Amino acid sequence: MRIARYVYNILAIAFLLCLVVQAFIAGLAVFTDAVYWGSHTEFVRYFAFMPLVMFLLTFIAKIGGVQRWLSLGMFGAVIFQFLNIQALPSAAVLHPVIALILFAMSFIVVRNTTWRGTRGEIG
Repeated sequence: MRIARYVYNILAIAFLLCLVVQAFIAGLAVFTDAVYWGSHTEFVRYFAFMPLVMFLLTFIAKIGGVQRWLSLGMFGAVIFQFLNIQALPSAAVLHPVIALILFAMSFIVVRNTTWRGTRGEIG
């Protein structure tokens, strides 16, 4: 159980950092060279499933409450990110808004994560 909490904590921090890198790559594509859009679309494949793994780890690590549901919500937001670009191009304008929501959710998860355990509530 302790190892599962440790892995959850690491994934929470890694996911937040990946979101920051992803936004940086998008900024490179917008403000320097459009060739970076390829990197933007490729990089997400390395971390898109982290929230799903985190959600599953909440059961093993006995992490409940807000942490569990934010993990699932983050995965849902990632799926919606893919859908609004691929299947719903008219909703693509929501892409940066969803990214901001993902960042906020991820920040709350990291904020509630401690190395002595993981609180299940927003505190």
